[in-house]
Amino acid sequence: MANHSTRIRTLLAQLPRRTDAGPVVEAAGAALAAGDVAFVGELGAALAARCGDPRTTGYRDAFRRLFDLVASGPGPERAALAVELLAALPPGSWPDVPHQASVLAAGRPAGELASAFTVPVPERLRRCLVRELELRGDDPAEVAEIAAWAAHRRRTRRPLHLAGAAGEPALPPYGGGDGPPGAEFGPDPGSPPPRPGAPAPLPPVTETTEEDGAAAALGSATANWSTDSNGRTEARVFRFRTPLDPAAATDPSALRTLLPGLPLHCLAGTRHPARNRRNTTPHPAGPAGLAVRAAGAGQVWSLLHAAATHGGAYGPGLGDAPGRLAAWRSLAALADCPGTADTDEVESAADEYAWFTFTSDSTWFDQVAWDLGVLALSPDRRRLAVLAATDTD
Repeated sequence: MANHSTRIRTLLAQLPRRTDAGPVVEAAGAALAAGDVAFVGELGAALAARCGDPRTTGYRDAFRRLFDLVASGPGPERAALAVELLAALPPGSWPDVPHQASVLAAGRPAGELASAFTVPVPERLRRCLVRELELRGDDPAEVAEIAAWAAHRRRTRRPLHLAGAAGEPALPPYGGGDGPPGAEFGPDPGSPPPRPGAPAPLPPVTETTEEDGAAAALGSATANWSTDSNGRTEARVFRFRTPLDPAAATDPSALRTLLPGLPLHCLAGTRHPARNRRNTTPHPAGPAGLAVRAAGAGQVWSLLHAAATHGGAYGPGLGDAPGRLAAWRSLAALADCPGTADTDEVESAADEYAWFTFTSDSTWFDQVAWDLGVLALSPDRRRLAVLAATDTD
C-alpha cells in the first residue's frame, strides 16, 4: 500500500508539468499486465478526485486515457474496475459519457455490465449503456441487474409524455422571486447574491439559428404570447468551436459567467426602478442581474407546457392538447431533434442534454407575471440553445 501511494504521488506530481499522460498510462498498463489491479484502482481514484477542478486539465486527460485502457480490456474484472473508476468521479466532472459507455460496452457481453446498474453512477451512463446494447441487437432485460433498474425507473420516473398534467405550477411571476412553492425556476433558495464581474472568455462561437431553421420551432411554446398578447420571444442557437468546460454541464455559475458574452437581447439594458416596484435598486443586466439554475428535462417540459397551455397576459392560451404539441416542438428544437422526431426520440435526446433556467433583471423582461428563460447544452458541450420569453398586461 505504501509503495502504491509513493508511486501514485510521483506520477501525479508530473502531470501539471506535462502535455501528455504517457507515464500514467504506461504505469497502469504494466500494473494490469502484472495483475496488480489494486494499484490501477488507487491511481484512478486519485486522478478522479482531482478531476473536479476545471484548471487541472492534465488530470482529466490522464483519467480519460486510464479509463479507456481499463474499459477496453476483456473480462468482468476489467468491466467492474472501469465502473469503479467512473463511480469515483466527483459530481460535475463526468466528461463525454456517451464515449465512456461506448468504450465500456464495445465487444463486451451484456452480463459484464451489471455492476454499472448496482453502484452509484449517473443515470445517463446507464441509459447510454442500454442504448449501446439495443443498437447491437442485445436484450438488456436478460441481465437481472439491468431489468431491475429499468423496472425501478418505470415505477419512480414519470415519462415526459405523461408530465404536465393537471396541478402543474403556473409560471412563477416576477422572474421566480414570488412564484408558488416548489416552482423550479430562478436562483437556488438561500444562494448568495451574484457578484458583478466581467463575462468569462468564450471559445470561438457562431450563431446558427437561421442555419438550423430553429427560431420558429424553439419559440413554439410561447408564440401565442406574441400573437394574442404583448409578449416577445428570443430563440437562439450558438455553436462553439471547442467544447465548453465540463463544469458548464452541471454548474450553473459556469454558464452564468458565460452568457453575458453572447449577443442576447434578453440580457441587454438596465432596469429602471420604476419598471419594477419590488426592486428599488437598479442593477446592470450583466452578471450582477443574472441568475441561472440547473433543471431537469421534466422541469423544463412543465414550464414549456404551462407557457403554451395557459398563454400570456391576454388570450386563452392553446389549451392542453395543442399546448402539448407546441411544448414538444420547443423541447425538440432545444434538444436539436428534427421536426419528424417522435416523442420517444425527443425524450431520449432531452435526457442527454444539460438543462438550466435563467432570470435577468434586464429591461427586456417585463417582470410582471410571465417570464421564461431556458438553456439547453448539448452532451458534447458545443451547442447551446436559448429560449427566452416575456409578456405584460
